[in-house]
Amino acid sequence: MKVEEMMNSQWRVSVSVVSIWALCGLLGAPDSPADDKVGLFESGHFLASPTYSIRSVQDIHSSQNPVFVAQGELDALIHQDGGGACPISAALIAMQTLRSMAGLPLHPEPQKFALQLFRQHPELKEGRITNQRFVNLFGSISDQIPGHELQVEILSARNSTHSEAGPYWPDDGPDLRVTGGELKILAYTVTTAEGNVLGRHFVLLKECGDTQIRVLNPGKPMKDYQFNVVTRDSPDANLKQVFLESPGRQSKNALVLELNTVFKIRVDRHENQSVCSSGLTVDQVKTAIDQLAATLAVEDKLTSPRDWRRRGASFGLPGLDLPTSAGGNGWNAEQMLEIFRHAGRYNLNLRDVVGGAHGRPAVKMDSAIARDALKQLVDGNAYFAVAITEENAGTDTKSMQSKAEKDGEGFRLTGTKLWNARLRQATHVVLYTSSADGSAEDRSAFLLPINHPGLEILDRYAHGLTGNSFGGLKFENMYVGPEHLIGKDGGGGDLFDEHFLYWRLMQAAAAIGCGEQALEIMAERLRSRHVFGAPIGRFTHLQQPIGENLTKLRMALALAKEAARHYDRGDFDAAEPLVNGIKAEGVEIALTACDEAMRAHGALGYSREVDLGDRVRDLMGLRIADGTTDVMRMTVVRENYGFDFWGIAVRPTSE
Repeated sequence: MKVEEMMNSQWRVSVSVVSIWALCGLLGAPDSPADDKVGLFESGHFLASPTYSIRSVQDIHSSQNPVFVAQGELDALIHQDGGGACPISAALIAMQTLRSMAGLPLHPEPQKFALQLFRQHPELKEGRITNQRFVNLFGSISDQIPGHELQVEILSARNSTHSEAGPYWPDDGPDLRVTGGELKILAYTVTTAEGNVLGRHFVLLKECGDTQIRVLNPGKPMKDYQFNVVTRDSPDANLKQVFLESPGRQSKNALVLELNTVFKIRVDRHENQSVCSSGLTVDQVKTAIDQLAATLAVEDKLTSPRDWRRRGASFGLPGLDLPTSAGGNGWNAEQMLEIFRHAGRYNLNLRDVVGGAHGRPAVKMDSAIARDALKQLVDGNAYFAVAITEENAGTDTKSMQSKAEKDGEGFRLTGTKLWNARLRQATHVVLYTSSADGSAEDRSAFLLPINHPGLEILDRYAHGLTGNSFGGLKFENMYVGPEHLIGKDGGGGDLFDEHFLYWRLMQAAAAIGCGEQALEIMAERLRSRHVFGAPIGRFTHLQQPIGENLTKLRMALALAKEAARHYDRGDFDAAEPLVNGIKAEGVEIALTACDEAMRAHGALGYSREVDLGDRVRDLMGLRIADGTTDVMRMTVVRENYGFDFWGIAVRPTSE
């Protein structure tokens, strides 16, 4: 195979000597405004977290599309006494990860590039590369991250044989937190129980939890490895050593893995490269959400919808799924599915802060009022509510009593709405009534500012909906001009069907994320909670719900993605039964997962010290909102087995 020359032989990697990383304990502490996360967010450098980027690369890799160069593919090129190609493979996988973090497509021919490296740097065949040579390796990789520069920092253990002058990490260990725009590679010495040193291994840090880290091993890059990070006093020196231990009982003959070096690779944009929010990837938006969540949590505003929309506008959050003609990013349903799912991991009520939400129907209007409202929405200064339900007209919209009557070119609206969320926080509301000129079953929709003359908010109180109000609207002979009508008079039914097909799918995605995070919290509880001298995770009946519900959530996600693909193709008939089914079952599965997680915490789970009770409560609300579980299941039957079943269910029987 002919090996191509490198695009540029000049390396743009600098080694920054630092005396200490900012530490808040071995595995990090709750984020604060001074954290790198927040600084990265505020600077506008929306670079993805390695957690999401490594996962994305793993998802893409296959035998047909090999984007990894695993260690086993390169070992034959290394001298037999060189210890294998682990560091070189780690660097090549890091290249793909860094490209993903920067929003670049993955390198299409990583194997070919690997051969290119060996040809230009034959010293790599010697193996057992030094810290400096590993840093130099990123010099060869840096040109593969166009438009960006790589900065590499090294931090070592004080007893490391791979560093003579530091810098060293402090006694309580290195900072292993995962941050957007930064990738950490850990190098550890592998020693037998008898004390024979086998060599040094390199892994990519993927996630950092309260008690464990998760890494990518270049030897088996499709499988995540988990370790406990343990600090111990050295028996023969006044220092502490950091070890990586496999979770569970340790064998007397187990290999000893001692952490000796942490490489931090930071990817930065060139100064002359502009940052465009519309060009962000899904992973970069997830990272920006993480950064904003960290900031708002410190300020006790995590569930403030207006703060999310106002401050999320800096990375395009409110306009992600709005068309570019309206100032949005034009993302499709499959992309948005991941963002709603991610928001749901933090709090189910964040499902209302992503994208245009109930402002999406306004794109069908051509009036100054609509254009102004959409601009406010994209800028983060608008928040839309929707008012459909009434005291005696929920899912049965044909029983709606609110009415519209023609008044010249405009309309007079009269009615009462109830069980509507976010009215006190909203700037605008999409209001549904019967049509003025259509049949008795036709509906119309109007876009109104929440302070429209004659519009009165009624307050009720919900068990959940943290950050949002709950109540209704009252209006009597209220005049609205024709510029407030969405679409045409009598077209509200079709508008409702199209909007809520999308909305139900996104609500299901948020529920799935909510349930997934609950299982993460439950797993951590099984590791950390000790009863009768050991973790409660040894009770396998507590492990069973995690396996069962995680599998069900993954099935629900697969169905949601299939529905999103139908929606994006405009095949709404194919999408509808899938969406309605996933709205029902996705929420119910997530509710079961959260309930199991809450119970695993015992009394703590019922307290406000963890948010599991909130998750259960909010999911119980979502099983009612936007289409109840029971009605959604009925529609699945209707769509798949015939409308006669629907008729049997909803039509009165004859006397």
